[in-house]
Amino acid sequence: MIHNKQKGMTGIGWLTVLVLIGFFILTGLKVIPIQLEAYKVRAALERLHQVPQVTKMPKSEVLSILIKQFNIDDVKAVNKDNIHIKNEKGVLTVTIEYEHRTTFIKPYDIVGVFEEEVKVIAN
Repeated sequence: MIHNKQKGMTGIGWLTVLVLIGFFILTGLKVIPIQLEAYKVRAALERLHQVPQVTKMPKSEVLSILIKQFNIDDVKAVNKDNIHIKNEKGVLTVTIEYEHRTTFIKPYDIVGVFEEEVKVIAN
């Protein structure tokens, strides 16, 4: 009797592996920029701790500082309507709630929903 033993994957097996690898690469290429932008938003909020007298500034000036930083960092997902500023008793609370949506494969999107908050206490 002659026994034929399989010596590797079939063409369909290789095709399946290549499709899965391509899917995960495409997913990574779409998700990584969303995460990088979220990092830039968090970094901009943390920089508020370094702004002198930020707790005594009017809300419009704090908003202006953030918008300028987002323009420098090329943050497109956040606009002034997503930024909520409260200044009570020497504590400045800035909350940013936003959604970043990017097309994955038509008609499907990848959506990242983020809420970042920082509290700056007056010195």
